[in-house]
Amino acid sequence: MRSLAGIVLILIATGIVQGKQADSPPSPYISEGACPFECCTYREWIANRDLAVMDKPNGRPIGQLRKHEHVSGITGEIVTHPLRFQIKRKGPDKEAVSVPVGSTIYLLHPEGEGFWLVWFRGKVIRMDPQYIGPGPRYQWWARIKGRSGQVGWVRMNVNDLPFEQVDGCA
Repeated sequence: MRSLAGIVLILIATGIVQGKQADSPPSPYISEGACPFECCTYREWIANRDLAVMDKPNGRPIGQLRKHEHVSGITGEIVTHPLRFQIKRKGPDKEAVSVPVGSTIYLLHPEGEGFWLVWFRGKVIRMDPQYIGPGPRYQWWARIKGRSGQVGWVRMNVNDLPFEQVDGCA
């Protein structure tokens, strides 16, 4: 018969008992429906260049888009490797969840205008963590539908958008 201490250690190691492991997000973390900047919009887009279409994020090629081809941006996801960060000062947040100074959060990905999607105590929230520095490594993928009806995934880049009309503010 196992001892109670042994059972507790097994539960902690598997994340069943809340502890350090339960407080941190999975890595990689997948943020479904994400659009990582202010005014980022899923709607009709026009390809800026030829692009490979994949069966899934980081999957195999299933097609090719040509420059000037119109597609529907359906949704997106960001695959991120969360970055641990300690809150050093109170930000201008007016969010429902208050994160006290000194708390540890995990940066997931930017959302624009200084705001980030973060993991705090097992919950995903949007806040301005007053973070300056290199963020977590992440990849943004958009699910698109071409005029032919083909649906697939395209790798996106915030600094070099492969489509026109992604930015609803431009």
